[in-house]
Amino acid sequence: MSGAAAAGRPDGPVFVVGAPRSGTTLLRAMLNRHPRLALCDETFFFYWVAQRRRVFGDLADSARRARAVDRFLETRRIGRLGLDLEALRAHLHREATSYPRFLRELIAFYARAQGKPRGGEKTPQHAQVAATLLDWYPDATLIHLVRDPRDVVASLRRMPWGSGSPCADAALWRDCVAGAEACERDPRFLLVRYETLIERPGAELARVCAALGEEFAPAMLEGEPGRRSDRWWFERAQGGVETTRVERWRSELSPDDVAVVEWVAGERLARYGYVAAAPPAGAALRLRARTQAAAAALRRRLRQLPALGYRWLRPDRLAAEEAVIDAARDPPG
Repeated sequence: MSGAAAAGRPDGPVFVVGAPRSGTTLLRAMLNRHPRLALCDETFFFYWVAQRRRVFGDLADSARRARAVDRFLETRRIGRLGLDLEALRAHLHREATSYPRFLRELIAFYARAQGKPRGGEKTPQHAQVAATLLDWYPDATLIHLVRDPRDVVASLRRMPWGSGSPCADAALWRDCVAGAEACERDPRFLLVRYETLIERPGAELARVCAALGEEFAPAMLEGEPGRRSDRWWFERAQGGVETTRVERWRSELSPDDVAVVEWVAGERLARYGYVAAAPPAGAALRLRARTQAAAAALRRRLRQLPALGYRWLRPDRLAAEEAVIDAARDPPG
């Protein structure tokens, strides 16, 4: 496991990844208060665009490129970025000549719109394609934010889109962490622990800035408590640092829940400095946890059936698919 300073170019894109509910929104908000940095909010670019290469085809073709751009810009996810969509559309029609360039140009456009020279992006589940991001962008820096999986599971339980299964939510943490770990020996990789960011925000942000080749800016520590979001779970990240959000799992998870999370997390629990608190999960508890996870996955699939059907029938109409997914309160990820 590497905590060394990353070595992307000082003007290259910055990607923040990690399991959902690991504090990536908080870190993005902090970085965005830097006078040179502008990281756009979650795009899920790989879900909505890159994973649909079969549908959209070669973006070197102007007609195919226009279709991919138009469909992506129809989604509410892009609408939330607060950009001039017609100007963005015209720019991407010209410049998004490949899938890597599509995302790079979107990031660069966002940064320019904020009046800043350096851009980035924060989609937590892009942790699972971290190696691809670094392959696409040799000048990038990848920041992997890790939080105690028990706190992640406790937080996911409060989300309207959570699975409701400690086993499934812990597996999501494990899969995101594993995806980012594939890059841990890359000099462009930087590991940040959520607990360290919360306990020593100034020192940790100074370390992040040094890794990015940027000067630390005190404004990064200033919250924006009045800032509103159409998703209530993002609003807390705009305020100040809250140390009370560390180890909330101790009061919110049952002993069985803790045992299941620690079982799924496995050796990664200690690897990231978290101490096991429950006896090892027995065979009966593991079976019950797997059964609950399978039931949660089935419910998820059933809720997604309209979207999956729409994707099969009209696979490039992303806005319609997004609406169906949102109606099921189950965003992609």
